[in-house]
Amino acid sequence: ADPGEPGEPAVPRGGAAVGARGLLALAVASGAAAWATWAVLLMPGFRRVPLRLQVPYQPSSPGQVANALALLRGRAGRTADLGCGDGRLVLEAHRQGLRPALGYELNPWLLCLATYRAWRAGYRGEVSFLREDLWKADLSDCHNVIVFLAPSV
Repeated sequence: ADPGEPGEPAVPRGGAAVGARGLLALAVASGAAAWATWAVLLMPGFRRVPLRLQVPYQPSSPGQVANALALLRGRAGRTADLGCGDGRLVLEAHRQGLRPALGYELNPWLLCLATYRAWRAGYRGEVSFLREDLWKADLSDCHNVIVFLAPSV
């Protein structure tokens, strides 16, 4: 039967098995993709932080946000969140009247997310997010400081 006839594949079947070179190429490509993902997306947040102080990003639940800000109820003045992540505590502090509210975070991707969340909430220009090490942040003019991190820090 000709390959163009109905019921026959247009391209003859019968491929060669993937050999050792193909498997090696696949392994190298997978490793390169994993390394690129680490280097571009994850490593920037850990670059200047000692291993014992590295904290993986874990967003606060609504209950945790409410509990953390309940401690600041009735207070006023400049509020800073050290290790602000995606900015949810900073945004809620601003909603509750703790102004100005500002967040410090090393990971540039989380800073972009926090800035986007502030823009989406309509607080662009009213809250600030800075890429700065929490150990080096100037808190001399802050009345309230939020530190919601891992116990190792």
